[in-house]
Amino acid sequence: MKHIIISLITVMASLQLHAQNQNFWIFLCFGQSNMAGQAPIEEQDLNVSDRYLSMATTDGPDRKLGTWRKAVPPLCRADAHLGPADWFGHTLIDVVPDNVRIGIVSVAVEGCPITFFDKDQNAPLIAKEERDWMNGILNQYGRDPYERLLAMAKIAAKDGVIKGILLHQGETDAYNDQWRKTLRKIYRDLQQELRFDSTAVPLLVGEVVRGEYGGICGHANPTINDIANHYPNTYVVSSEGCLPSDDNLHFSSEGYRLLGRHYALRYLEATNPQLAEVCRQKLAAAGLDKGGTVSSKLTVEAKRSGETLSVVASEPVEKVDVVSFSGQTVKTFILNGKKNFNLSLKDLPKEKLVFVFQSPSGKATTDVEI
Repeated sequence: MKHIIISLITVMASLQLHAQNQNFWIFLCFGQSNMAGQAPIEEQDLNVSDRYLSMATTDGPDRKLGTWRKAVPPLCRADAHLGPADWFGHTLIDVVPDNVRIGIVSVAVEGCPITFFDKDQNAPLIAKEERDWMNGILNQYGRDPYERLLAMAKIAAKDGVIKGILLHQGETDAYNDQWRKTLRKIYRDLQQELRFDSTAVPLLVGEVVRGEYGGICGHANPTINDIANHYPNTYVVSSEGCLPSDDNLHFSSEGYRLLGRHYALRYLEATNPQLAEVCRQKLAAAGLDKGGTVSSKLTVEAKRSGETLSVVASEPVEKVDVVSFSGQTVKTFILNGKKNFNLSLKDLPKEKLVFVFQSPSGKATTDVEI
């Protein structure tokens, strides 16, 4: 009897293998707003290869849940924008063999904590969500983003082979070891339920906008960078050169394009060094291996005393934006060129906030717990 069962399992596995197209590479993408994409879609983003597809993870005017579509942005939802997954796929298509197709399965919820993707604790957290805009996004995913990602991945895996998992999340909560542990649990949950070989499917984790570019959540990057020190087959994707949009939380269109290329190159470095070198040479030849640069002479020293923040700046500051960790500007101080000044904390919300100081030469940031 035991031999019969083993034989049946072998036959079933063989049938499944032949049903899948080994040359259709599937990548699961999840996270928050930067994975969803927040930058304008431009003409160059619309020239998409027929070999580059995305799985519709929501219904929409240009998509039907659970079906493949050409990977014309937005990939995540019909109401999203340009994101890193777009040029991850473009970059891979340019270097993989002509018989290989790329498929993206993307689920992202703007402003969400990593726990929204933890199947064992997300239900009560999502049930307590009160923000209308967040609930609108959650409703599109059946109020369970993990389950939607898993369900769409299962459909996708009937046609191809899962080759990697991309995460861009952490602006909300990547400031401690618990974030790292939760992320690893989510990866393990996906691995167990989708039955892929964890040694063959790397986890790629992207840095947020860097602090030196004015990124208001740049101090999440040390935790993000530390994850590769704890878990095998986990790789950090650099955001070097990836410039932000005006809100200093999300990337610009060009920033997303470069970040997507970084994801693609990091994936190839982890799985196929020969293709990685081809990719590197092509990007260099096209001048696409480096992003823009930001040069700012502005530095600030801030000291809190009660409900006052005393600031000494290296050059005159024009204004200060106070931004929440969800990316919302809650107050703006117009200074018109002061180097030494005090800011009142009295009427600000009682939470951790980021102060973005702006001078003619650039920006500097500091965070304050109110």
